[in-house]
Formats: sequence, C-alpha cells, structure tokens
Amino acid sequence: MMSPRINIDVLQVPQKPQAPQNLQQSGKPKVIVLVHSKDVIKRLNFDYQIMKDSVIFFHDGAYLFCDSAYYDEKKNSFEAFSNVRMEQGDTLFLYGNYMHYDGNTKLVMFRENVRLEHGSGTLFTDSLNYDRMMNIGYYFDGGMLVDSLNELTSYWGQYEPNLKLATFKDSVILLNPKFTLYSDRLKYNTDTKIADIYTPTKIVSDSGIIYTSKGWYNTVTEESLLLDQSTVVNKEGNRILRGDSISYHKAKGYGEVYGNMFLQDTTKRVILRGHYGYYNELTDYAFATDSAYCIEYSQGDSLFIHADTLKLITIIDSVKPIRNDRVERAVTRADSLHSDSLRLEPVAKSDSTSFSLTKDTANTIYRQIKAYYGVRFYRSDMQGVCDSLQFDSRDSVLHMYKDPVLWNTNRQIYGDTIDIFMNDSTIDYMHVKRYSFSIEDKDSIHYNQLKARSMKMFFKGKKLNRVLAEGNVETIAYPEEKDKELSGILNWLESSYLQIFMKDDGTFEKLVTWPKSVGKTTPFDLVTPAQLRLTDFYWYDYLRPLDKDDIFRKATRKASDIKPQRSKSSVFNREE
Repeated sequence: MMSPRINIDVLQVPQKPQAPQNLQQSGKPKVIVLVHSKDVIKRLNFDYQIMKDSVIFFHDGAYLFCDSAYYDEKKNSFEAFSNVRMEQGDTLFLYGNYMHYDGNTKLVMFRENVRLEHGSGTLFTDSLNYDRMMNIGYYFDGGMLVDSLNELTSYWGQYEPNLKLATFKDSVILLNPKFTLYSDRLKYNTDTKIADIYTPTKIVSDSGIIYTSKGWYNTVTEESLLLDQSTVVNKEGNRILRGDSISYHKAKGYGEVYGNMFLQDTTKRVILRGHYGYYNELTDYAFATDSAYCIEYSQGDSLFIHADTLKLITIIDSVKPIRNDRVERAVTRADSLHSDSLRLEPVAKSDSTSFSLTKDTANTIYRQIKAYYGVRFYRSDMQGVCDSLQFDSRDSVLHMYKDPVLWNTNRQIYGDTIDIFMNDSTIDYMHVKRYSFSIEDKDSIHYNQLKARSMKMFFKGKKLNRVLAEGNVETIAYPEEKDKELSGILNWLESSYLQIFMKDDGTFEKLVTWPKSVGKTTPFDLVTPAQLRLTDFYWYDYLRPLDKDDIFRKATRKASDIKPQRSKSSVFNREE
C-alpha cells in the first residue's frame, strides 16, 4: 500500500524569511524548524520526512536552503540535496551539492563543489565540516582559499570566521602576484593578509628566495619578521643573509639582523658577521656591529678583520668615451644607512680623452670595506691594529689610519698612515706615511731600526726585497755573520734618503744613501742603553693578533707606549 502524500505549503516565503520565535525549550538543544517546503512527504514506518522544492530550514540563527531534504525530526537532523546553501548572519555563506546537518551538535557537513564565502575570502573544497558551536570550518581532502590578493591551497585546512583566521597543513602553497610561498603549516589572516609561519618554509620571488621556519610575512607590504636563523638569498644565489631574527622589508630592499648575522657575497668573496647588522640589497650596502668581523678572501689568503663597526660598500664606477676631449666620471655610491645616493664626481680633465655616463656605459663594480674603532686584523703574512681601516677590491689596497701598527714576520712597522698594496695573495708593496718607523727583532734585545718621514717597502713573493726611506732618515743596524750570529757591532746612520736592497732569500745585500750621510760604528761593549733605541721606538708585540680568533682579544697600549700627539692624521671621512 502506498504511503499517504501530504502536500504542505508552510508559508509564502520572502527572499529571507523572518526567524521563527519561541521554539526553544529550556535545557534542550534548539529544534530545527521547517520554514518552507512546497512538498512534504511522510511515509508510514519511516522516521524522516521528505521535503521537496524550495526547502528552507532555520536553526539557531542560521538559514539552510536546498532543493530537497530528508528531515528526521526525532534526531533533530536532516540531509539536504542540490543547491544547498547555509546563511549565518549577513557575512557567512556556505554552498554545495550535499549537506548533512545535526541540530544537537550543530555540525554541518558539506560535500561536492563546496564554497564558503566570508568577507573578501572564498574557500573552495569538495568536503567541508562546519562546527557552528566552535564557529570553525575545516576541510581534509584538499582545498583552496582565495581573497583579493592571495590564493592558498593545502590538503587540510581550517577557517575561523570570528578571527578571520585560516590554518593550513600539508603541502601548503600561497600564491601571490609577487611571490610564491611553500610550507607544511601556515596561518593566514584574511583581514590583515599576514601569514604566520611555524615550519620550514620557502618564499620564492623574482628577487630571490627566503628560507625560514618561524616568523610572519605581510603579503601586502612585503614586510616580515624571520626567526630561528632564517636565510635570504638573492636571485643570482651569490649573496646570502642569515641571522637569529631578520626584520626584512622586501619591497624597500633592506633587512635588519639581530643576533648571529651572517652575510656572504660569493662573487666578491667577502663575509660579514656580527650580532647586529643591516643590509640593503638594492644598493648592496651592509654594515655590522657588536662583535663584528669580516673575512675577505678574494686575494687567496683570507684577511680577518674585527672592529666595533664594519661596512661593506658596493661602488659602480662607470666610464664611456665621448667627443669634445673632456673627462667626466660618474660614480654611483651606496654608502648610506637607510637610503640610496647618487653623486657625480668629476675627475681631472684630459687633453686626449673624455668620459661620461650613458646607458651604454660599461660598469666596473667593486667592493669597499670600512672598519671603525679598535681595528684588529689577521692574515698569515701580516697582522695589524689601528683605529680605522679601509680596503678597496678595485686596486687591492688596504689603508690603515690613526696609530696603525703592522707586523710582517719578525718586523714591526708603524707611522701616521699605512697603505698596503696587494697582488693576488701576496703583498706587492706598502707605503708608511709620516713618522715612519720599521723595527726588526733580532734577539729580543737588539733591533734593526729604520726611521723616516716616509717609507716604501717592496716585496718579492712574501719576502722584503727593497726599502726606500725619504726625509730625516735615521737607522740602527746589527750586521750578521755568515752563521746568522750578530757581529757584535752597532751601526748608526743618518741621511736624507736611503735605499736598502735585499737578496731573494730576504737577507741584506746593500745599502745606498744620498745626497750625504753621517754614521758611526760602536762595539757592543761600548754601547750605552740610550744608544740601543732611536727616539720614538715602541715595541708593541703584546698588541699583535696571533691568529684569526685573536682578533677579538681586547688589547690596549701601555701608558709608556703611547706616542705624543702630533698633527692630525688624515683619517678618511667616516661620513663618506
């Protein structure tokens, strides 16, 4: 016998019916209310009712729409089919082909072509459960969240409308017009457009790659805070920035590093480290402080430099021939902490050739290292201390300013300023300017000494080959026997100019002075203590860096070794 068919037109339904009132019994779950259905079929011996055509349910502030449904009044639940929709308030909308709703637990399960709309974000998936008690929706078989700026996909995902917060797990991809983010776990706020990172994550863009495992990334401003020794690599892969935490401003091209900063340029062969640092990838400018040190390895033999503050500056030197026999050089300098600067620097005119900057100009790019305050450096063939230091990779010159002291083997050199010219992995020559003093340790009591206004020392291989001293030259020397023992004689000499020539093995060959000189020879047994040392003799061996780790040792000059003040040294301008 066929079941009786009951046709019920519950009410004439507007676009959004008014919510039914007073349907809740105290202490019990709210009852699902049938608001409208053109057909309601009730069969004998079946607990559920069949609803057809424009079916609308209401439950605890939410409207639920479908083309047809099975409604189980006893269980306070229903199944909905075709054109399924849930509207919760004026902001949350859920769509799909199928829905199961439990009024007791307030759990709604959407299947097939599911779409959740909230604010500016839309979530797409084939299987979504929405817990109305917790106000959380989640999918578990792949889904995609799209808003006005980003597209996020993952295998598992969760969305909390109240917080506008989405959580993604397993094969997460965030696609932005400017970058793509890959991770296994990510939280994303659809309002602020900020992504919170909790697991190893890679962010790829045209400018490079970011590797991080913790932090946040603002997808609108491209500002981020990267923690746990995150790494930023430029697109060429030759510049690497790493630190405990990096405040990175990708759109503006700079980052600040706090704790264990590591910056490496594999092309220019330089490493910069410190506990605080700054790097501008647009101008290729960097500085570090707080236990800062730099490793320059472009010369084959690594140079280790420590100072209170270190700067790496990239300079683009551009020249191009033009007519009219004029010379101009345009030099782009990037030596500003928070901004780029372009300065045109004219050079001396030439009678035959002229240069100017055009878009066809060939660029020469080189690196400049500047170190300030308490400088200590180590290289296998030379070690030094000074107040300020500058190294130019263009001409491989190391400039030492203000109380510089340099050691080479058993020789100590100091003066007002020292310029060291390097050739590949060896020293080519050095120029000691003003108040020059060279001391060679013979046996800790006797020292060969050379003093002058200016001194140039030329090397062959790693051995001293020739010395040229100019102005007010004064020297003390202890000749050696063939067995390297001292001959027992002190030679003192004074002249205007002096040149010393050495053999290939570094031993003395000859000495030339001009235009005239004064000298005397004294046996050891007649030498007084005052005659052992020239005026302004200081032996700073206790300051000498012993290895690459000793550059961090704090060493101060003894009171007795502090030289008297003279005219101001030509220290390079720290603001340039």
